[in-house]
Amino acid sequence: MEINKIIHGDCVEKLQDIEANKVDLIYFDPPFFTQRKHTLKTKDNSKTFEFNDKYNSIQEYLELIERSLIESKRVLKNTGSVFLHCDKTASHNIRLILDKVFSRDNFQSEIIWAYKRWSNAKKGLLNSHQVIFFYSKTQDFKFNTIYTDYSATTNLDQILQDRERDENGKATYKKDKNGNVILGKEKKGVPLSDVWEIPYLNPKAKERTGYPTQKPVLLLNQI
Repeated sequence: MEINKIIHGDCVEKLQDIEANKVDLIYFDPPFFTQRKHTLKTKDNSKTFEFNDKYNSIQEYLELIERSLIESKRVLKNTGSVFLHCDKTASHNIRLILDKVFSRDNFQSEIIWAYKRWSNAKKGLLNSHQVIFFYSKTQDFKFNTIYTDYSATTNLDQILQDRERDENGKATYKKDKNGNVILGKEKKGVPLSDVWEIPYLNPKAKERTGYPTQKPVLLLNQI
């Protein structure tokens, strides 16, 4: 495949043009079944972006998701993975489709993208997260661990000193034959968890293009 090639067109149709087992990773950000039309203009009002997220039924919507996922699985390498972005509107339905296409055994994580939002007049809890389902094509998937900083409350000895399990399964400091605590190897930090706190892309952000459901570059870089 060509590098840095942008393909415009219908998702399913364009995926069908790609050879099987050629893609390393797919980030899938489909419409969320909001049942409304999304519209937004560029900062200088020179261009309007919009898309229709209305369907006759949830079945029609899920059929589109399934067709896209079937083609996604076909083009993925055996070491590849798919990250599907959705929200509470249909996440429970989409999870079942992902299990069907990719198998429950290849479910890896349910990532929560958490962010701060301004309050509104909505009755009930404020919406402040979206979901990203992470599935692999096989168990032989490629994964690069990202390390984050330790919490300010983490004890230094937990970072610097090796530990082991005693006969009761309790974690204790590893010691040499003289009873001295053994210093551990240099640690890289804490492996990234499945809750990602990344700011929501506000309307005045510099990276804003005018697309109504644009996602932050920070989020995509982390994927």
